Amino acid sequence: MELEAKPEKQILAERLETRNRYPKTVFPDPVMEPLWWGRRNIEPVPDRNAIVNKTDGTVFAVCSDRYKVVHYEDVVNMVEGVISTLDGYGKIEICPYILSDGGKMKLTLKFPEAKHKIAVGDSIFPKIEVFSSYDLSYKLMGKFGAFQLKCSNGMGVWKMFKSFARKHLQNLNLKDLQHTISEGLELFGAQVIDWKKWAETKLDAVTYNALWEQLPFSPTERKKIEVLPEIGSGLIIEAALKDNNLTVWQLNSVLTQFATHEVASEIRRIELEPDIAHALELAYNSVTN
Repeated sequence: MELEAKPEKQILAERLETRNRYPKTVFPDPVMEPLWWGRRNIEPVPDRNAIVNKTDGTVFAVCSDRYKVVHYEDVVNMVEGVISTLDGYGKIEICPYILSDGGKMKLTLKFPEAKHKIAVGDSIFPKIEVFSSYDLSYKLMGKFGAFQLKCSNGMGVWKMFKSFARKHLQNLNLKDLQHTISEGLELFGAQVIDWKKWAETKLDAVTYNALWEQLPFSPTERKKIEVLPEIGSGLIIEAALKDNNLTVWQLNSVLTQFATHEVASEIRRIELEPDIAHALELAYNSVTN
């Protein structure tokens, strides 16, 4: 069902139910407000509105008066509707996170019962992140990937392999979102096969050093990464490379571990992930082609 096809009363009731299901999440209350300018003669700004949090007055962004605000609660409801139709993945964990003082939202979906083994001691399961924003920094978009379990306490790292993006449309369609998420889950199986190949592919020093030209890390961060013990195995990539025993998968694991646990900024972590995935794909292709 499209959001616009629902009665307003029903939409408001569903938003309230969503808030009640996630009591630890503080959802903003976005409203569209007119803009004015001038000191003596106050004039309206034509065709423009401000997106404002009614709760505390935070101004998220200025937009066209034709722009449609898509509430975070509506995105959560739509995603919940999608995953309710999925079969064969077991229990699905879903959690919304509000970022940038309400300007952004990240919605995570984990599929811990759909586990795959990549290498000895390495298990992964599908993970999806859906993003939306009131500050206009994100379109409605998402990332498909995997969560790599590193130890029994649930600690792990995120690995990305596929992205999608959709504009904020007047009629945000559930079937469109369902197709996109289902497509990502289908791609997961193919990505698992590729990652198993990564676990069997060793990096030489020339390829390794060339790879760092593509990676989104500073020289200082590189030094830290090269001596960072991998959670669980204790592997250090500097030593593994010297012993000619560093695989693409092991390097990927340490890089994503650093991004997940050592980078403080949530926004920067989001920006790092596609760059890491792209650089490792290039490195693998360089070795095998």
